[in-house]
Amino acid sequence: MTEEIPIWRIKYHPKSLDKICEREKVKDTLKSFIQKRNFPHLLFVGSKGIGKTMIAQLFSKEFLGKDYDANFKLIYANVPLSEEERKKARADAYVSTSKIGSIAGRRIITPAFIQARVKPFVQLKVLGDAPFKILIVKNFEALGPNQQGFRRLMERYGINCRMILITTKISSIIDPIVSRSQIILVSRVKFDKFKILIKQISKEESLEISDETIEVLYKISDGKISRAIDFLQLSSISGKTIDMEKLYEISHRYRNDLIRSLLMIAFKGDFPKSRELARKILSNYKFETHEFFKLMIDEINKLPLSKFARSNLINFIADSDFRALDGRDNDIQISALLSKMCAFSEFM
Repeated sequence: MTEEIPIWRIKYHPKSLDKICEREKVKDTLKSFIQKRNFPHLLFVGSKGIGKTMIAQLFSKEFLGKDYDANFKLIYANVPLSEEERKKARADAYVSTSKIGSIAGRRIITPAFIQARVKPFVQLKVLGDAPFKILIVKNFEALGPNQQGFRRLMERYGINCRMILITTKISSIIDPIVSRSQIILVSRVKFDKFKILIKQISKEESLEISDETIEVLYKISDGKISRAIDFLQLSSISGKTIDMEKLYEISHRYRNDLIRSLLMIAFKGDFPKSRELARKILSNYKFETHEFFKLMIDEINKLPLSKFARSNLINFIADSDFRALDGRDNDIQISALLSKMCAFSEFM
């Protein structure tokens, strides 16, 4: 996008809690925390792309005020550590001084993610007048067995730093963490509020859009505002009148082109590049993992492949989808799927 055509999802990004579309119960709860100048560890739960991270960041900004930059950090639990971070984590291991029990004299290693990305922030003292620091951990379920180590960190540094954990799967979070956090459920925006917002944006951008078309936009975007605004902007390129045909065409082309590009890279055997693109697609366009796999199958069925190749590829996807639905780490399942496809490309 050029400066003359800014990205609308950024242009219309809420600047405060009051500007967030609907979610009145969530906003009231967070505002009460701001008034009290205190809150427990929080666990934000909701589907991907629904606005959990945006709400958590806006809340953190209003809570910390002028001390926000010095006392706030956002980290992603599903982003792999760099080799430098892993080396640092190994170097920071220590030998237990206990002379009894199973840990006597053992080399104790804190999980690398916690050692490299979490501890350096939570250990530092609060700067300014803020009551404590705030750490947001997005895609928290990706920590898997390391959640136990994170739980100990919550207990040890809870006075100095409050944690806001964000997940799409509360079933993947261990009970000790759930019991130590207040759960904030972030649901999909209701259609009537969605309609008001889209009409406001359409008025600002001089677009013509009917109520029926807004209803279609709500359905194809699954009620996710950022995705709906993307569809609206892409549809506006070819004219100021937005109709159903435009929306359907844009939504299908928009999704299919991305997935087809990913498949073509995997079929060339380039695993690093395909994994990088898959992560960008999931991060930027907020596809659910199941939806992502379904789109891959739809595109595979359109490609001129042999029955042998098509059946094997669909079997790979089905296996990864089952494991993801079973609560396994989504990033690992997608990476495993792409590695199988890259390896299988030699037989295609």
